Amino acid sequence: MTFNHVRLTALAIILAATASGTALHAQGLLAAAAKIEPRAVEEKDVVSGKTKLDPAKGYIFISGVARQFGMFLRVPDEATRAEWEKDREKAFGKALKSYRSELALWQANAAQLKEHKMKSPDAPVEPALETFQFDPIDLRDQVGFGPQFVYAKGETVSYMQAVKPGTYIWYGPVLGGAGVPAGGVCTCMGTVRFDVKAGAVTDLGNWLLAAPEPDEIHRQVIQQANDKRIAAGKKPLPPVERPEIKFGLPASLKDWPSVQAEFHANGKLNNLFGIMISRLLPVPGVLGYHRDTIVDLRTGQEIESPTLISRAKIKK
Repeated sequence: MTFNHVRLTALAIILAATASGTALHAQGLLAAAAKIEPRAVEEKDVVSGKTKLDPAKGYIFISGVARQFGMFLRVPDEATRAEWEKDREKAFGKALKSYRSELALWQANAAQLKEHKMKSPDAPVEPALETFQFDPIDLRDQVGFGPQFVYAKGETVSYMQAVKPGTYIWYGPVLGGAGVPAGGVCTCMGTVRFDVKAGAVTDLGNWLLAAPEPDEIHRQVIQQANDKRIAAGKKPLPPVERPEIKFGLPASLKDWPSVQAEFHANGKLNNLFGIMISRLLPVPGVLGYHRDTIVDLRTGQEIESPTLISRAKIKK
């Protein structure tokens, strides 16, 4: 193999890589992850006066008997959507600029390959704003909490997050996100939402853990698991006792305005991190199911869900 042939082969490899890189830009997969500022509030800072109530912010308070973690997604409002569109157009401009540079390189190298009757890879694909995929807008105002940065520890372990006011959806016990690999289980197939008002603490208490009740499907799964354990000579799983639903803020927040969260059924969600999926168990008077259809038990109406797009990698 001559040096010139090696050089041309290398050109072909570079062209293939160039086309691949442009495709990534065109899909927006190289865009920066949605930024999120730390929102944890700790009791010691409230007591010392370091952290004071910000009337422009809302606060989410969660409590339980042990450390926990989870994620909320804020429903995008007009301001968030406008900001997202602006960032998307900026990212598209960069992708378009990159495409033009890579196309020029591809054209120059492809001409040399053609002279030597060597096939060149496909040309880079020009990105189009209509199909340009940017960071999901649903993740623009994601809020994670736990298991670290607790508000207070004692008989209960609590967390408080300072957030933008708005409507929040419980995404489930998910850890990570905002540029960090995520893990856990998303409640994509059925969950709840609640409103967070400015200048007040929205008290969720232990509701997310205590309110859901096992349904018939859940009981059947447990029974099947116990039947297998018994057949294998093992003891059945101990029954899971639901804790009593409790709300209430610690004394350190007695001067902060507060409101008890009011939960409503929410439609299905996209699996934005490609993680395991599930659904929140039924909640009397709030959330129910007709097979895989979500039902708003406050109204008795079924909730329509959008077409879902998962980021899970499909095994071939």
